[in-house]
Amino acid sequence: MPRTQSSRQHAANVLGALSLVIADRMNTAVEAVAALGPSAPAALAAMHEFLDGGSVTQLSSALGLTHSGTVRLVDRLAAEGLVERVGAQDGRAVSVVLTRRGRRTATRILQTREKSLTSALSALSPDEIDNLAAALDTMLTTVTLARAEERAARTDDRPQPWLCRLCDFAACGRSEGNCPVNNVVTTSNRS
Repeated sequence: MPRTQSSRQHAANVLGALSLVIADRMNTAVEAVAALGPSAPAALAAMHEFLDGGSVTQLSSALGLTHSGTVRLVDRLAAEGLVERVGAQDGRAVSVVLTRRGRRTATRILQTREKSLTSALSALSPDEIDNLAAALDTMLTTVTLARAEERAARTDDRPQPWLCRLCDFAACGRSEGNCPVNNVVTTSNRS
């Protein structure tokens, strides 16, 4: 198809449809692992990857939930033995940490997420996957920059969830400097 406005519209349309199908499949799969509602998998994955020992406020920010909604979520996770509240050293704050069961559940969530997402790539050749990965990195960089601008311009206090709340940091190569989201955020914070 030649590069015209209609091919751009077509690409945008099929991207939207594919995004919804993939997100629905992934969310259904990971929600079944925790069986505690739609925010539980992201909370457990975020704690596993980067937020273990964080506060309820930090978890609220990562998930894009209100503080009270996050407290209720932590209550459910604690009742299931997946997290526990631990007093901070200063005695004023409370940290939320994964239990062994919570860490195992988070690992299963991330494995289920990966299986769900890689199944969508099964029809592609290795070269097509490499090309898609490069295009997705570019798109994610653009989206991350736009979100940073939106956050800077916001006047309301409604939380906006983090893009990486359900990510596998090893898969994105974050520690090697390959995560497009982290690279944009790090560069933006230095500017």
